[in-house]
Amino acid sequence: MHRCSNTDEPIRPFPVVPDRWPLRRPALLALATTLCAGCASAPAYRAPQTPTAAAAAFVAAADAPVVTQPLPDAWWRLYRDPALDALIAQALEQNRDLAVAQAHLLHADALADSADAARLPDTQLAFGGNEGEQTADQTVAAARRDATRTRWAWTPSFAVSYEVDLWGRVRHLVDAAHADADAMQAATDAVRVAVVAATTGSYAQACSYGERIDVAQQSLAIAQHLADLTTKQRDRGLVADLEVARAQGFVETARAAIPGLEGKRRAVLAELAVLTGRLPSDVPEAAARCRVTPVLTQAFPVGDGAALLRRRPDLREAERQLAAATARVGVATAALYPSIVLGGSVDLVSTSGSLASLGDRYAMSWGIGPLISWRFPNLSVSRATLAQAKADNRAALASFDGRVLTALKETEQSLSFYGTQWTRHRALQAALDQDSRALHLAQLNYEAGALDFLDVLDAQRTLIAARASLAESTAALAADQIAVFKALGGGWQTGANPSAADAPSSSSVTLSSVQP
Repeated sequence: MHRCSNTDEPIRPFPVVPDRWPLRRPALLALATTLCAGCASAPAYRAPQTPTAAAAAFVAAADAPVVTQPLPDAWWRLYRDPALDALIAQALEQNRDLAVAQAHLLHADALADSADAARLPDTQLAFGGNEGEQTADQTVAAARRDATRTRWAWTPSFAVSYEVDLWGRVRHLVDAAHADADAMQAATDAVRVAVVAATTGSYAQACSYGERIDVAQQSLAIAQHLADLTTKQRDRGLVADLEVARAQGFVETARAAIPGLEGKRRAVLAELAVLTGRLPSDVPEAAARCRVTPVLTQAFPVGDGAALLRRRPDLREAERQLAAATARVGVATAALYPSIVLGGSVDLVSTSGSLASLGDRYAMSWGIGPLISWRFPNLSVSRATLAQAKADNRAALASFDGRVLTALKETEQSLSFYGTQWTRHRALQAALDQDSRALHLAQLNYEAGALDFLDVLDAQRTLIAARASLAESTAALAADQIAVFKALGGGWQTGANPSAADAPSSSSVTLSSVQP
């Protein structure tokens, strides 16, 4: 750049003072270094690592009839019961708790979409008008007597603003929103697991109560048969009325066990109806007809700890909550540094009462420039917010570790209970076989006069008690099997999702961060 002169002095450039810039550069570099430290101080999320021992085979699996093969997604199909398959399908489609969870998932996805929009510029369009008295310029007023008059004024405007995300505030907000959506997806999957397990459990209970009612009726028939036999023996003069009264009392005792079982069965059927989205009185016919408890008689697959950590929805939820908490630490960290927003606006003003005057170049104004806001020097609130975010992050990490331990504990406990019940069930089955044989021999000896009636009555009571114990053990065995499947966290992979129009964007979330 040069300056011109009317004299004969030669043209020279403006003098440059070279010693000024070396004094400014250190200050600028120091400021840039200080500001850029905000980027470096934002935490980078790292997925938590689980202990290597957690990926090993389950300890309690050695005492339970299970195998370490992978657990199938639709584990209830191992029972090979079409009625149960139909009930599970109805529950996944009509269960109200699951519908609420899916609605919450759609809400979380909408929040994530709203956070994504923060990456885009914000625009604002306004158009207003008002009528009032306006005073013209004094020069014009001298020439015109109507210097003041009532007229319309039109003020349309258009503004654009965009936040320069130097410190990652917007990016961390977006990351937190998406992590929250992923956590809600995992929570929905956990509800699906609970619904599948509850439906299977209620169906198994309804069937087991039906089976126990049949056992109680069979016991009643046996007691009635012995009472009739005792009456015949009394008529022959072989026993006294005391034995007849005892036999008839035992009949009434066996009869009294049936109403309680029937009432519990009706209650379970009502619960099953609600689980499948029906009225309590609208009992599923297949469950009402079931009289055999669904129990797997062979070893079923349970996988290992590594598969458990990848499959359990509550672990995925905890991991995503940890990721969201980490992102919020980044948001709080960015609040320590200036917020820079670039903006521009165009304003039009018409005071002539006509919209046509908006095209006049004197009616238009515009501007563009940055807006810098910073809570300096009072950063106490920002630092306190950052401390809260860091505390929440520590709590989320501890919660994740706790859920890992809880998942392993629940699986080990359920397998232990199942193995114990399996052993008890086999022993009760053997005892029932022996008690049935003992009662048969007692009846033969009693009819031949070789045994007292009390011996027959004792054998009868023993058999009835053995039948009831075995039926109860069968119901407990079925419940323990379902508890194992629930602890393993299966059943959400093949669940029904919302319709295509309402399907959440995070429906295919997988846990790739929690690796053993």
